Amino acid sequence: MKNARRNMGYPVVQILRKTLWTAIPVVIIFVFISGYSFWEIRRQNSLSLENAVNIYQTDLSHRLDAIAHFVQWTVVHDPILDSFSRDKHMGDFRQAGNDLRLRVSDMQYSTGSEYMYFFYWDEGDIFINASELTVNYETYKKIKKKVIEDVEKADNSDGFSWIPSVIDGKTYLYYSITYKHRTFVSLVSIDDILAPLFNIKLGSHGNIQFLSLDGNKYYQSGQSPEGLLKYYYNTQIFPGEEASLPFTLVIDSDMLGNYGKIFMLQFLVFLATLALSFIMGGYILVTYKKVILPIKIFSSNLSKMDSLSDSDVGALDLTDSRMQELNQINDQFKSLIHEITRLRINIYEAELDQNKFRIHFLQQQIKPHFYLNCLTTIDSMISLGDTLAAQKMLQFTSKYFRYLFQADKDFVPLSSEIAHTEDYLDIQMLRLSEDIDYSCDIDEKDMDIMIPPLLLITFVENIIKYAEPAGESLKISITGKDYVKNNEDYIEICIKDNGQGFPAEVLEKIGKGEYLTTDDGSHIGISNCIRRLKLLYEDRFDFYLENDNNGGGVVKLGLPKSH
Repeated sequence: MKNARRNMGYPVVQILRKTLWTAIPVVIIFVFISGYSFWEIRRQNSLSLENAVNIYQTDLSHRLDAIAHFVQWTVVHDPILDSFSRDKHMGDFRQAGNDLRLRVSDMQYSTGSEYMYFFYWDEGDIFINASELTVNYETYKKIKKKVIEDVEKADNSDGFSWIPSVIDGKTYLYYSITYKHRTFVSLVSIDDILAPLFNIKLGSHGNIQFLSLDGNKYYQSGQSPEGLLKYYYNTQIFPGEEASLPFTLVIDSDMLGNYGKIFMLQFLVFLATLALSFIMGGYILVTYKKVILPIKIFSSNLSKMDSLSDSDVGALDLTDSRMQELNQINDQFKSLIHEITRLRINIYEAELDQNKFRIHFLQQQIKPHFYLNCLTTIDSMISLGDTLAAQKMLQFTSKYFRYLFQADKDFVPLSSEIAHTEDYLDIQMLRLSEDIDYSCDIDEKDMDIMIPPLLLITFVENIIKYAEPAGESLKISITGKDYVKNNEDYIEICIKDNGQGFPAEVLEKIGKGEYLTTDDGSHIGISNCIRRLKLLYEDRFDFYLENDNNGGGVVKLGLPKSH
């Protein structure tokens, strides 16, 4: 019975489980309702736009028919235009023009002042505007030119209709009738024609396209939706033939339109409800994890303390909770144990690091392979009878190892380190029979600065070992420049070569402040140098590895002039 009770879930877990199982069907129902609402709102919005455009098309069709009838009747039957004949005088023409304008003004009262009218009598070369102009003078001249050209091309057929026409870069609907050398024209811009539709909310990327009956696009109010936006916009086509209009409309509109805010409000209300449910479930879960479980762990760990050793007690957490009461006991207990172990570990690690450093430093100094290679080279030179080269080799080698075995101080003059580096390069050029293009550009006043011994030689040896210049001799340059950091004088020593540069993994590790640990021991000297600098300068030094844009590796050492 006891085991059965222990395996039973806590009531809070059962409540959380039921909450989650309840949330699943709620989410499914929400997705279904949201999808149906989206579809219905989209359908209603499309139907609303369709009804508005149908009303607009019907009204416009009646208006265009009325204007076309007015133009036909005026040019064929209106006695006002009879004054424009060869046997009349200019005064009669002027009076007839005024009478025509009054007649047009009455027509504009019912059809709209945006429709302009023009009259042209080709026999008398008379062209007048029969209505108030809504265009500038340059556009007026181009309208006049088009009317005259159309009259010259006309065949006096009865197939007259409204046609789209582009005049001075702007699209117009154009209706013209010529009868007995008298031409009457009505003209209206597409912007004025479509003005009632601009009041419809089509969305930020909605637009209206104006197409002729044969499919040519003459006008577009804005850029069509692109990318994912085109799936959010409806494209509806309203053929002109079905509405007895001389043009077809293509309208891109927001799927949700005026109903979008209602849909978003519904969506946000449900999300708020769902979020509240999850917050309640999360609060129950947090209460279980942060209160019930910590108390259980605390009680269990207390019962184990008598059976643990001192080291195990120090690593033991009585609780992992954020409860203040439990953490105070846990922190006080751990602080006592950690303080004792920290003192022991710090002393041990300090001695261990010091011993490791001494071992690496001695290994860096002795270099038995390099010593044997130098002796072998001297022996070969003597065997070949090249005593002069052997003498030079012996001289450089003795200077090199004399400095090496005497470098038992923490700091030496920069001039001594430069001289040691040059001795090393002389040995390598004699031993390998290869020229090395070496240069040193450091101000004479900086040569007395004290730096750690065997510091520069580490990076020069690294160049000799790994640098592989492409098709040219190896180049090594050492430069120095002064700078100020934290109100303290520094010198930056830059060592550069023309090889292939440092590998990417080396630059990445150094950039992250990690030491280089490789199985083959490559670049281990760089890590040793960083350790030495930290021991000697703590955080008062700068160290950078990088690759030059023109090729080659670059090492930059920033050292304080006063140690």
